[in-house]
Amino acid sequence: MINRRGLTIMTVFSFIYAILELGIQWDPSKVLSSPAWMKSVFTPTVSLYFYRVIYILIFGFPSYLASGKLLSVETVWYLIYGSIVEDIMYWIVDLKLPFSWAWFYPVHFGIPIDDLIGVVILAAMYKLIKQKSKAGMS
Repeated sequence: MINRRGLTIMTVFSFIYAILELGIQWDPSKVLSSPAWMKSVFTPTVSLYFYRVIYILIFGFPSYLASGKLLSVETVWYLIYGSIVEDIMYWIVDLKLPFSWAWFYPVHFGIPIDDLIGVVILAAMYKLIKQKSKAGMS
C-alpha cells in the first residue's frame, strides 16, 4: 500500500540523491585522473547505460524500505515516484530548467517526456494498487 511513511522515505532519499548527483561525474573519459583502461571501457555511451543501471539499483533499496517488499507493484511505484521526485529536486537545486542534452531525456516544452510518462504510469499503478487493496479487504 502507498502510505505517508513510504512517500517520506522516497522524498527524503530523492532530495539527498539530487544534491549528491550535482557533483557526480559518471563519464570517466571526462575525468583526467581516470585510468586509461577505464576510459577505453567506459565510453560516453557505455557510461550512460552504466549510470542508469546503477541508478535503478541505488533507488531500489529505499523503494524496498518504503514498500516493505523486495519486488512488488508498490516497490516499482515507489521507484518511479522517487525517480521523478529526484529529477524535480535536481532541477530546483541546480536552478535550471529540465535539460535535453542526453538521449534519455527528450523534452517537450521543457518537460522531460520520460517524467510525463512516469506520472501517467504512477497514476495507473496507483489505481491498480488501490483496487488490489480494496479486493484484499473484502
